[in-house]
Amino acid sequence: MSTISSYAPVPATGRRGLALAAGRGLGRIVTYAPLIKPRIISLVVFTAVVACFLAARGRPAVETLLLLILSGGLSSGGAAALNHYVDRDIDPHMARTRRRPLPMGQIRRPGLVLLAGLTFILVGLVLAATVNLALALWELTGAFVYVVVYTVWLKRRTPMNIVIGGFAGSAAVLGGWAAVDPALGIVPWLLAGVVFLWTPAHFWSLAIVRRDDYDRVHVPMLPVSLTADQAAWSVLIHVIATVTTSALVGAAAHLGPLYLATAAFAGFIFLRAGIALVRQPGQDTGWRAFKLSGPYLGLIFVGILLDTVWSVLRA
Repeated sequence: MSTISSYAPVPATGRRGLALAAGRGLGRIVTYAPLIKPRIISLVVFTAVVACFLAARGRPAVETLLLLILSGGLSSGGAAALNHYVDRDIDPHMARTRRRPLPMGQIRRPGLVLLAGLTFILVGLVLAATVNLALALWELTGAFVYVVVYTVWLKRRTPMNIVIGGFAGSAAVLGGWAAVDPALGIVPWLLAGVVFLWTPAHFWSLAIVRRDDYDRVHVPMLPVSLTADQAAWSVLIHVIATVTTSALVGAAAHLGPLYLATAAFAGFIFLRAGIALVRQPGQDTGWRAFKLSGPYLGLIFVGILLDTVWSVLRA
């Protein structure tokens, strides 16, 4: 008897069932993906990776790099999910957040978000610990600051919420460096300082645009507590501090012309946006400053990465 006769093709109904199952699976991914805030997490992980490259002088071990990306993505994504869980009561009342999965009713069991967030963080920390305990500690610090210190404790209590909460992003940079060199020196702290100072300028620019949203839900972001002029000056002061610190990074890390040119260009654009906001405080200039702040930080770290890799290629 031919072995071909034992082959049983998948019935049409079975194929349709598989397609429906695949479609439902994809639908769940699309529904749950916003919980981890992919755009924010990608920037957080990227800054950690660049810090790792700089600490290793452009030659990080592939295994270390992969574990850093995976653990950092999981722990940061888990923290973002917990932020969704904690803020589920105010998110429906804000234009910026009302289309998130929980306010939209796409996820009807908030406890699943809580469980997923905690699980992601735990798995991320276990993976980080396989690199070294310093990386695990900094990833835990970042998650703790973002979820407990910022979201739970400070966000609804003080206009300084994002100033202190900004250390969550700094912890990712310090973790990236610690994955190679746990003994942190001046360079990683300056690099973390760039992120720390950039964070208020980034979020306050958005808060100027969304002032009514934050006021409605009684979240005292700085632009809610100050006049428009005062909020604009607060943004510009942090922009100047960020650009200055980025220059100090270049000097302390002995970075070359690739970084200096990139940092100068990005700093000029960022400063111009901050000055425009002070000259004419409002939603248009606030939105422009916010939209330029993300690319600014990205360019600073791209410049570091390119300069570091170029130094290896020249050697």
